[in-house]
Amino acid sequence: MLSIIIYAVFIYSILLICVPRGNFVSEGLHLPFWLFTVHQLAKPKPKGQKIKYGSHFRQYLLHFPAAPESEAKQFVVIYTHGSGWQFGRPEMFKANAQWLAEQGYHAFFLTHRRIPQCDIRQLREDMALGIKTVVDELQRLGLSDKKIILCGNSAGGHLSALALFDKSLLNAVQLNPSLISAAVFFSSPLDFSAMWNSPPLLMLTRMKDENLLRLANPITYVDKASTIPILLVHGGKDGLVEIESSISFHRKLQELGTRNLRFEILKGGTHLDAASWCFPMHPCNKVFSDWLEKLENQ
Repeated sequence: MLSIIIYAVFIYSILLICVPRGNFVSEGLHLPFWLFTVHQLAKPKPKGQKIKYGSHFRQYLLHFPAAPESEAKQFVVIYTHGSGWQFGRPEMFKANAQWLAEQGYHAFFLTHRRIPQCDIRQLREDMALGIKTVVDELQRLGLSDKKIILCGNSAGGHLSALALFDKSLLNAVQLNPSLISAAVFFSSPLDFSAMWNSPPLLMLTRMKDENLLRLANPITYVDKASTIPILLVHGGKDGLVEIESSISFHRKLQELGTRNLRFEILKGGTHLDAASWCFPMHPCNKVFSDWLEKLENQ
């Protein structure tokens, strides 16, 4: 048994060294290290208040209040996690929540129903209901004067982009889309035409059903300049979400005249690097910190 473990570790080490960045194999090989780092950073683990927004067990969010000793901020963060619309949960991202709380932000970490049981129609509903629940909770807490940053990584960034640019999504729950004051998308699929037909994408759109594909593609809804600050971050060697998706999205926003727009490409960075914004000294952490500071001072 010991010899098998030693052999497996040896093969794993060889693959880590030999497999180049920029593909899903490399991303998978580095995932255990990333998860270990996230786990270590969240000690002691912050406790988030669980708030349901629907009857399904996946329809909930966690509220992490700002740290008492932190400087109060004018914004709150609604963060939707990634993992291909089918994995992950807010509890896995407590290190991210802890970092935001230490900076003085109230953070709401949202999750949703999953593919393949559900498709983009149900996920859109969950985003709208989740954001509506956050708005109601802010009012209950006496924080309704706070501005909202819509933030997401990978698939979570995709859903956040839909909530921002498809005005009908928030209108459906009687919310004014203008309540979103800023947005951040980390390595997110923002233009499906620049991506390959991955199994998750096919499940999300029921084998690229024409109507569902249009409903799901964020760039479809970009028809005028955005008036709010937007940050795009993507790894230059992303092996899961093609960087061309962010490049195309950024180009269209630019062409329409969006001014308060920042696009950061992490040189040599992977998909996991763009999700490492809570890691101290990480380039993505600096990008996000600087952007937040500038946002607060505007």
